[in-house]
Amino acid sequence: MINSILKPLTTVLVAGSIALNTVCAGERFDVGVCTHFSQNKGIVEMNLRSMKHAGITSIRDEAGWSSLERERGRLVMPERLDQYVRKASAAGLDVLLILDYSNRLYDDGDRPRSPEAIEGFCRYAEFAVRHFGKDVNLYEVWNEWDIGIGLRPPYNVGGSPEDYVKLLKAVYPRMKAIDPDITVMGGGSTSGGVKKGWLEDIIKLDALDYCDAISIHSYNYSARFPERSPETCSEWMTGVQNMLRRYNGGTGVPFYVTEMGWPNHIGRTGTAPELSASYLARLYLLARTSPSFRGIWWYDFQDDGWNAEHNENNFGLVRPDLTPKPGYHVLTDISDLIANGQYVGRIRSNNKNVEIIHFTREGHDTWAVWSSDDGDYQVIVKTDSPAGDLTIHQLGHKPYRIGWGFRDWVSRRGEFIPDRLSIVVGSRPVLISGDMTDVSVLHTIPRMRETANEEKK
Repeated sequence: MINSILKPLTTVLVAGSIALNTVCAGERFDVGVCTHFSQNKGIVEMNLRSMKHAGITSIRDEAGWSSLERERGRLVMPERLDQYVRKASAAGLDVLLILDYSNRLYDDGDRPRSPEAIEGFCRYAEFAVRHFGKDVNLYEVWNEWDIGIGLRPPYNVGGSPEDYVKLLKAVYPRMKAIDPDITVMGGGSTSGGVKKGWLEDIIKLDALDYCDAISIHSYNYSARFPERSPETCSEWMTGVQNMLRRYNGGTGVPFYVTEMGWPNHIGRTGTAPELSASYLARLYLLARTSPSFRGIWWYDFQDDGWNAEHNENNFGLVRPDLTPKPGYHVLTDISDLIANGQYVGRIRSNNKNVEIIHFTREGHDTWAVWSSDDGDYQVIVKTDSPAGDLTIHQLGHKPYRIGWGFRDWVSRRGEFIPDRLSIVVGSRPVLISGDMTDVSVLHTIPRMRETANEEKK
């Protein structure tokens, strides 16, 4: 069940910002990706090597019930499923395993709803937990129960909250009896299911008593800007976490997003690879501002095909042959800060479209700065002690070091000011690292250029 641990609230005053810092040092955050190894896609060893280089900490895949129980009452783990899990674990990646979909041997291939089918699903889940042991410590009960994915007609329709919680109540204690240390996620619903009340309905049916965390999918790529932006998504997810908190006595519920992405297909709902990479960074950075947010699994690591017009072929961070896309390079640059950095607070500026978030990593300060409307802004900061250099890193590019000093020579009226620094930011976050103790934002000035606005609409 949800382990409700109240964390002390510490007010942090930092460079013109006030934040409630509830993130405890050492608290885990998963920088995850979804894979399709269970569908025999990709070359496992090469994919895992590429993931490790990018700083990815976890994969999400499945070991479907129908693959393990092909003969009633006899459970066997197929070698190809066993091997991808073992290899991922050996590579130091945490495995989030989905327990999902129906079995034609029960309920005619419908979701497990009858006592007999539920018992069969529980035996399958127990078998998976025993078989993988410590190589798997994260499990998700089903994938998008609220819609008909993974089911054949006539059962490929949305499933009820009542039936889902019935299954969760049966399977959760049996999994935990085998290994109390595993984390069992409940929910796994689509963003549409959340918005229509499906998730809240399972919470009302006491789902929090039969899982360790709640997971959702948060896609918004089919909307128009700004509804499709990472900032809008983050605000919506904060509302979901607040709803969970209300049902948990005011205490945050461990919260995971196990699918999210902006696919790069051609068409109205597609997002250009460069902008998608920027959105990835912003979403991960914003996620770290919430103490109950524990991980995001980007959907997915590898493109599923070469069809440029099909969304499902274009979600990846890499192409089908592992050629990196911009999102791969951006995630490589940011993964360590996301996984191991500590959120300090938001930095105040005079512009609502300029986002500035303060992190620390091993005693070093980092500001993440970007524009939420994807425009260009000149940000001028001031320090009380202009002694050391700063490192400027636009994600996806090589970082550089710069000293303090600014002169508005363009207007031909400015004198050199040694305690100021100017940088132009846009849709792609810029990391400013160094001693930010006495740094504050002085001005933000629009410096708009003609950009590919159609990419985000």
